[in-house]
Amino acid sequence: MPHRRLLLFLADVEGNLTALRQTLKRVCEAVDLPTPEVKWVETPPDGLADAGWHAAEVALPPAPGRKARKSEQPFLEEQLDAMAQAISQDFRERTLGIFVDREHSYARTCVSGPGRPSKAVEGEVLDVMRQAARWLDVETGLLARMLGGGNTARNLLAAAVDFGGDAAAVPSKPPEPDEDDRFVEAKLAQARAYMEQYRSARK
Repeated sequence: MPHRRLLLFLADVEGNLTALRQTLKRVCEAVDLPTPEVKWVETPPDGLADAGWHAAEVALPPAPGRKARKSEQPFLEEQLDAMAQAISQDFRERTLGIFVDREHSYARTCVSGPGRPSKAVEGEVLDVMRQAARWLDVETGLLARMLGGGNTARNLLAAAVDFGGDAAAVPSKPPEPDEDDRFVEAKLAQARAYMEQYRSARK
């Protein structure tokens, strides 16, 4: 499994990969980067769909060494926030992106919703995973297995997250949602209720 991974989580999406690629193409063209390959995660873990999320993985090119990177050309992962914001606007759904570089113990996550300011957190992998899991309303262990299963991830997050069989084995309860989180969740619940009414009316 690669050390560097970038996943995008889209809420309540019908699975339109072509539209997703078009959005990513627009973001990348704005900073003169080639459009990356993107695909849905084939076997998302249990609990992700239950929370209303679809996961897509963006293929990252190999990171050049410091000496090789003489120009100011940005890295693809540096566009994480722009990707999340653009997808949220285009799909009119809540979107979360997370980038993890396990080799350097660094991660960044950004959550964006239509009509709401985006939020981003970066730092140590475990801290960022915990925050992303809170925004996604899933267990931290679920994200950990998606982003870095195996011995490397086990060593990286040793004694913090159980990478074994039980996704619920998380040592600490995530912090309580703040006022903005509660506002967004209330609006999402309201939107889901309206969508259910709309779908019922069409039947």
